[in-house]
Amino acid sequence: MSLKRRIKRWYQRHRREWLRRNADVHIISFPKCGRTWLVLMIARVIERHYGVTVSDPLKLRLFRKKLRSLPLILQHHDGGPEFLRVEELEQDKARYAGAKVVFLVRDPRDVTISAYFQKTRRNDDFAGTINEYLHQPVGSIDTNIEFYNIWARNRSVPRDFLLVTYEDMHQDAVRELRRVVEFIGLFDVPETVIREAVEACSFENMRRMESDNALGSKRLAPRDVADETTYKTREGRVGGHVSHLEPEDVAYINNLLKERLDPFYARYIGTEGAR
Repeated sequence: MSLKRRIKRWYQRHRREWLRRNADVHIISFPKCGRTWLVLMIARVIERHYGVTVSDPLKLRLFRKKLRSLPLILQHHDGGPEFLRVEELEQDKARYAGAKVVFLVRDPRDVTISAYFQKTRRNDDFAGTINEYLHQPVGSIDTNIEFYNIWARNRSVPRDFLLVTYEDMHQDAVRELRRVVEFIGLFDVPETVIREAVEACSFENMRRMESDNALGSKRLAPRDVADETTYKTREGRVGGHVSHLEPEDVAYINNLLKERLDPFYARYIGTEGAR
């Protein structure tokens, strides 16, 4: 590795650590829980309500540079759990003691299927079948469950904590976006602005943005425009796992959730999951 590349990596690593120490608000999720959707809606609210724009709305922290009165908002996956085994996950969340945390979750059944397509169609991180992925010790359902459990145990550590679910956003995105916006500290946002943000970031509009690469970012661009399985906006629905899993696979996951998932996420424990 060249000296220039080593210096760049050193800077990026220390920059990430600085941001994690100094952010006012952390939007944290296990990958494939709908974070991009939520972030784009928040960005749209800030753009319309405060009249500021940034080069990349997928990076909410950039708005703070334009308007210092805004909170420093950092969205991340808290250590890349999708590439870790259960025993490798960080247990101590003391670093978040002075900050607010928005913790976004989704039915682990749907997360697992979405992650499978992410790792096999968008990236080249896994080469097996869906059934094999269910039993993959790195970043699959076991890791997802433990990641949720760790945060359930640590939810009193941050200065304030807000649980948001992908399913509730699907049911009433206006209500959930309002909850998040006010929790973050963006007050007096008109209802028209909230509703416009939800409409602008509908699945259909986000799919169009991705297909056209409107944001100029590989994070919201398909690997193959002609292949829907390579889109980040792949299905955008609740309960999609039933279309991809055999009954015995669903039973396997349901049993894992019943045995291991913290009751804090009771809506996901049971044969039907969240709807």
